[in-house]
Parts: sequence; C-alpha cells; structure tokens
Amino acid sequence: MRNPLMFVCSSILVLALASCGGGNQPTGLPPAPGGAPTAGGGGAAPAATGTVTGKIAFEGTPTPNEKIQMSADPYCQQHNPNAMTETVKVSDGGLENVIVYVKNAPAGSYPAPSNPVEIDQHDCHYIPHVFTIQTNQPLKIKNSDSTLHNIHAWAEKNMPFNIGQPVQNMETQKTFTTEEVPLPIRCDVHKWMGAFVGVFPHPYHTVSKSGGAYELKLPAGNYEVVAWHEKYGQQSGMVTVADNGKAELNFTFKADAKVSD
Repeated sequence: MRNPLMFVCSSILVLALASCGGGNQPTGLPPAPGGAPTAGGGGAAPAATGTVTGKIAFEGTPTPNEKIQMSADPYCQQHNPNAMTETVKVSDGGLENVIVYVKNAPAGSYPAPSNPVEIDQHDCHYIPHVFTIQTNQPLKIKNSDSTLHNIHAWAEKNMPFNIGQPVQNMETQKTFTTEEVPLPIRCDVHKWMGAFVGVFPHPYHTVSKSGGAYELKLPAGNYEVVAWHEKYGQQSGMVTVADNGKAELNFTFKADAKVSD
C-alpha cells in the first residue's frame, strides 16, 4: 500500500515544477499581440503586395511662379534665360511635387537600397526639385554646369553639409541617417536654387507626378498616409489595403486654405 502522505507530497512537487519551469515551453496558444508597429524592428519586413494609388487634387487658382533673374551669373543667364520658380506646379487639376509617405510603417528590417538617388545641378537649378530617399541610401550630387555650384543641406536632425562643386560633371556622395521631412537644400552661390528632400527609414514613400498622381506599394494593413507640400503644408488620411489588393486615397489642397505644418 502506498503511503498517502508520500503521494500528496509527490503531487505537490510535480505541480510546483510545472508552474516554475514552463515559461519558455510551447503552450499551443498564439502569441499575444504586440503594440503599434514601427519601422526598424528586428525581423524581415512583410512583403509589399498591396497597392495604394491616388491623386493630389488642387482647387482654386495657384500662386503663379515667378521668373528667375539669373543675371548675376552670365552662364546661368545664357543657359536658362526663361527659368521659373517651381514652388507650385499644377497639371490636369493635380498638384505635383508633393511628398507622400506612410507614417506608421510596419515593424521590420529595411536595408538601405544600394542604388543612389541623384540630384543634379543643371542649367542652374536642381533636378529634381522634390524627392525622397531612404536612410543610409546613397545620394549622388552632380554638377552638370560649367559654373560653380554648392549644395547646402539645411538639416536639423541629420548632419548638415555644404559642398562646393566648381568643376563640370563633378560628383559627390552623401547619406542621411535619420528620418527628416522636409529637409531643405539650397545653393549659397545662386540664391534662387532650392530643393526639398524627404528622408525615411522605410521604402513606403514617393512624390506626386504629373496630374498629382502617386502610387505606394505596401504590405497588407491599415495606414496613416501623409501628403506634404512646400507651400500648402500637409494633410493626412487613413487607408486599408489587403494582401494583393488595391486601395485608393485622394487628397485635395486648396489655394486659399490655411497652411498646416
């Protein structure tokens, strides 16, 4: 016959071992959901199988761009005599040069692309006027003119730089390490030259093109999308995109609207 006291003690010991040592053992239950996703997490980022498209519409009469006086540099005056500012560019009822990006990117690792983004100083203005780039992605700075230019990055979160390029076809390479939008670029030699950059730690960003059209490739999920313009400020909207699905999100900027930062 078993000793009842010994049986009870053995049962208590088994229960104690099960409760104290099972923290890393599989339970058959799904893991608890995590917090809000943010870019830069540990694992690989989810596949961007969804597509969000839209139009940045413009209502009202846009502020007219002004003719640039380039007489201070004879080379610029000769090669670009009809240059105009590029602050507001409207085509087919849409606003161009709007930075569009996801604010709540999914958690994951986003290696920087090895292919560089290029900004060119051509005919004494920057091409492109607005662009986006990923953190640590190479930025190739080129001077296509046979006159002195310099590119001055007025960064607040990244390391500022100011580089002179006195020789035609001279190239310099830089990177940005921290998210920053907008990041203005200026030329100290030619005060009319300016551009804007959006720097992001993920690949979910673009710039509106002709007619204000844009497209983002995204993983399935719910997103806050931000649209930023150098004169008319920024707007945001929510969109849901399914795996291998398509969704549409449009924005409207108005000429007489109060600008929001």
